[in-house]
Amino acid sequence: MVDYSALKLPDGVECFVLESTTSTNDYLTKLPFSEDITVCIAREQTAGKGQYQRAWLSKKDSSVLLSLRYPFSMDTGLNGLSLVVGLSIVDVLKNDYGIENLKLKWPNDLYFEDRKLAGILIENSVQSNTQSVVIGLGLNHHLGKGFKCEAPWIDLSQILSNTPNLEQLSVKFINKIIHYCRMFELKGFDNFQSLWHEYDYLVGRSIELDYQNKKITGIAKGVSDKGALLIESNDSIIEAYSSEQISLI
Repeated sequence: MVDYSALKLPDGVECFVLESTTSTNDYLTKLPFSEDITVCIAREQTAGKGQYQRAWLSKKDSSVLLSLRYPFSMDTGLNGLSLVVGLSIVDVLKNDYGIENLKLKWPNDLYFEDRKLAGILIENSVQSNTQSVVIGLGLNHHLGKGFKCEAPWIDLSQILSNTPNLEQLSVKFINKIIHYCRMFELKGFDNFQSLWHEYDYLVGRSIELDYQNKKITGIAKGVSDKGALLIESNDSIIEAYSSEQISLI
């Protein structure tokens, strides 16, 4: 059984540990407003959320399932935040556990050898002149051979010979996300742009997108200093801020 009761988090961080919940993002979103950093960790999600109302699939005690609510000032531009959170997860997996060949698929997925390892979901609201941003992380830990998902997936048990426990992983991710959020608030995304290029899954790939009411194709050319995906098409550069109308071809 996974035991989160002894988590060691920074002072001032409030943490809720749940046996089961629909979604850790939803749990934090419904809490009363606070200017403190708040965390929710669950052993199980019954209605996990991905981008654009897609489901995030998991099993009990098989994944890192957590959300972190961070209060950004109103003058902080949030473009690129999901990319920065992705880089914080790569930081932990690479530098603490020696995992190489990690890639970040703009704007919110972590891949290992063309299979999805983790996803990030960011939702924000404005209260009391503060942007209350909920950052959700789902990372596959040990899903087992019987786990079924249409998209190609992988978990840490298939990558590492000694899989770290969920409690240890969760603490490391929470601490690193907080650290990267603080740097993002101080310096913006352009401070991370060159680091993103090291892990860019899409760069150089063919992209199809809906643009100005028609479908066009182009080549991914990295990201801008605001975190937008740059797509070259017909000798011009298009900046995309949403992945909903974008697909690989």
